[in-house]
Amino acid sequence: MALIAWGMEFYFERLYGDLTRIGHFSERGFGWQSEQPAVLPEYFKDYPMAEADILVIGDSFSVSRVWQSKLIANGLKVGTMTWQELKTDEALRTDLGVALRAAGFKGRYVIIESIERLFQGRMKALSNVREPIVKHDLVVNSAFPMYPLVKRERVSFDKLNGADWGVKAVYNSIKLSLKLPEKYLKSGAVQAINFDGCAFFSHRLCNYAIFVLGDFEKETFNSIDNVLTVNKNLQASGFQPIWLIVPDKATIYLGYGEHNKYPYQNIWQNFAQHPELIGPDLGAVFTEKSRTIKDFYMPNDTHLSTNGFLYLGEFVTQGMRNLQANQPAPFSH
Repeated sequence: MALIAWGMEFYFERLYGDLTRIGHFSERGFGWQSEQPAVLPEYFKDYPMAEADILVIGDSFSVSRVWQSKLIANGLKVGTMTWQELKTDEALRTDLGVALRAAGFKGRYVIIESIERLFQGRMKALSNVREPIVKHDLVVNSAFPMYPLVKRERVSFDKLNGADWGVKAVYNSIKLSLKLPEKYLKSGAVQAINFDGCAFFSHRLCNYAIFVLGDFEKETFNSIDNVLTVNKNLQASGFQPIWLIVPDKATIYLGYGEHNKYPYQNIWQNFAQHPELIGPDLGAVFTEKSRTIKDFYMPNDTHLSTNGFLYLGEFVTQGMRNLQANQPAPFSH
C-alpha cells in the first residue's frame, strides 16, 4: 500500500491549485505548464496608512500583492488590507470614509476589490459597526502561501498530497477518461466542464476546465444603492473610490451567466449606468485578454496567473495615471 501511495504522489504531482486541492483533480492533468514571470521582492512592499497614496481593500485577489507590484514599480505608495480586517463580517461600513481618516489614511484613492461571486453577499447589507479600523502588516515573501511561482515543482517529499486525496483523484481521473456527462464530473465544490480550452490554457487535459461551484451559485447582484451610499460617503471624506470587481473564472471562459443557478446581472454594466462611480469593466477587459494571454487564469485555480495579475496591475496603473491627469473615462480600454 505504501508503494501505491508513493506512486500516486509521483503521478499526480504536488498540489498547488485551490481547485485541484478541494476538488481532488490531479495537478498532472490540470497544473499549468507555462512558466510565469518573477516579481522582484522589493515590489511587494506594503505602506502603512499614514504613508500610502492608495489604500486597497481586497480579498484573496489582492492579498498576494502581485497586481499592486506594478503600481509600486511605478512609484505609487500602496497599502493593502483585507475585507476581514474591517471586522464587519465582510460588509462595508456606512461611515467608511470617516473611519479610514480616523485610522490615519492620508491618501486620496481607495480601491475596493472583490471577486464577482462574493460581491453581492458583501454589499447587500451595510454595517453600522463603529470599531476603529486597524490595518495589520503582512509580509509577502517566498514562504507566503500565495507567493507567485515561476514554475511548479512536480513532487515534494515535505508536503505530500495524502492517500485520501490520491484515492479521490484516481476516481476523478477515471471519470474524466470515460468522458462522462458533466453532471457526473462534480467533485466537492468543484465542477469539471467539457471545454475546448487548449488555446487558452497550458494544462494537459485542456479539453476540460475546472471551476468552483460558487461561480455558478452566486446571488443576483441587486445592491447598487449600497454601492452608491459607500461611494458618496468616501467622496464626502475627500477620497476617490475605485471599484475593482474581478470576474469569476467561469464568466471569462464560459460567458456571462452561463450555467448560473440564479438570474445573472452584469455588475460592470450596472456600474456604467452611474457616472459618479469608477468601476472599470474588467469583464470585457479580461475576456479580451484571456484570448491572447495563455493561462490568464490558472487552470488549476480560481485565481489569475502571475501574468494575469501583472496585466491587471498594468491596467490599474495606467488608469491611475489618467485619473491623476483628470482625463475622462480613466479606465476605458
